[in-house]
Amino acid sequence: METQARTRAPFALTSFLNAAKAGVRKAAESVSTMSSGAVRMDVLSAGVSPTARLSEIAGNPEDLVAGVYITVEGDLPGHALLVFSYESALHLVDILVGQPPHTTKRLDEMEQSVIQEVGNIVTGSYLNALSDFFGWSLLPSPPGIAIDMAAAVIDSVLLNTGHFDEETISIVTRFAGQKKSMRGFFLYIPEVGPNE
Repeated sequence: METQARTRAPFALTSFLNAAKAGVRKAAESVSTMSSGAVRMDVLSAGVSPTARLSEIAGNPEDLVAGVYITVEGDLPGHALLVFSYESALHLVDILVGQPPHTTKRLDEMEQSVIQEVGNIVTGSYLNALSDFFGWSLLPSPPGIAIDMAAAVIDSVLLNTGHFDEETISIVTRFAGQKKSMRGFFLYIPEVGPNE
């Protein structure tokens, strides 16, 4: 454990949260650009949250969602998860490929790749801001995607973090459409506990 602590980047919660909010702003600019202003995102919460409550961010735990999962290696390893309600994911695909509303009826391979690319862009923008702020090297993995119940998607990420403390440092970001309601969240969990 001591060896692992020595190899991590110096971590200060307040500085991280400030940098994370800057990351969200940068990601928001990317989302706005790629959607021609039709989609916006903002910080819903940032800080130390009860781990058990993270699975509630997407709403009803039994709702069907599309989740993009990316692991992050480097100076501060972590886990990024982009979650959209299934209906919001369909709507987002229509926006990004320039189709009329309600054209997309299901998330097949092509549609899933669109959602994965959103995850790539959001996570990349977010990590770039953290890197600029701290001078860290942060390397995202290729994105994976899961279509499942909200609780199953989010809980599987929490298990992958190996972080089973009662509290977790997290950044939760909300997506919203300008012309139509959209439910989407970006969650980033660094591999450190709130007291490290």
